[in-house]
Amino acid sequence: MNSTAIVNTPGDTLNVRSTPNGEIVEVLQNGTPVTISGESVNIEGEIWTPIGTNRWVAAAFLTIINPDILNLPGSKIVATQTQEQIGGGLQVYQTQLIDNTGKIINTVRCVSGRIGLQIPSDEPGSQTPLPFGIYTFDAPGVVEEAPGEFGGVWSGITPTFSTQRLGLGVHYDPSAFSYVSQTGTSGCLATPTIEEREIMTTFILQYQPTHLIVQKAD
Repeated sequence: MNSTAIVNTPGDTLNVRSTPNGEIVEVLQNGTPVTISGESVNIEGEIWTPIGTNRWVAAAFLTIINPDILNLPGSKIVATQTQEQIGGGLQVYQTQLIDNTGKIINTVRCVSGRIGLQIPSDEPGSQTPLPFGIYTFDAPGVVEEAPGEFGGVWSGITPTFSTQRLGLGVHYDPSAFSYVSQTGTSGCLATPTIEEREIMTTFILQYQPTHLIVQKAD
C-alpha cells in the first residue's frame, strides 16, 4: 500500500526531481502532502524517495504519516517533533491540521515542555513535552478563554493510553520567545505566535477535530 507523507522543510521548499538527484521538475511548499509510490534508493549516501512517475524527493525532508492515524474518524491534528529549535531551545513540532477527508488544511509550528526539559516523560509535574501517542479532544470544536501562560485559549485533551500526565491541552504560549528558564509550556502543546494561534483556533472551531496525534519524526 502507498503511504502518505508531509513535506517537512520549515521556512523553505522542497525540490522534486526527475531522477534521484536529477533535474528539478517541481517545487513543493512545506506541509504539502505527498504519496510515496515505491521503494527509496540510496545514492551516494542520500536517500531518495519516489512520489510519482519520474518524481523524486530527498527522504530527509518527508515526515511519514501512519495510515492508522489517517484512518481515525473525524478531523485531526498531527504534531511531529522535529530537530528544529526556537526560543533558545524549544523543539518545534511541525503540526498538520487535517480535515475528515484527510486533506491538510494548514500547517503551524507548536512547542511542548519547558526549555531545557525537551525529552517527553510520563512523570506528573515534569514540565516535559507531551508523551508520544494519540489524544482525544475533551470537547471537539470548543476553544475556551484562558488567561496568563495559556495565551487566551484552551482546548482540553485526554490521552488514550496509560500515563500519569494530567491537565493537558492545546493553547498559545506567550513565552515561546522569552529566552528565560520558564520559556515554554508546563507540558501542553502550544503555538508560539499569535498568527499560528489564530490558525489553530480557527481550525478547532470550524473543523471540530476529535484527535491529536503527537509523534516523532522517523
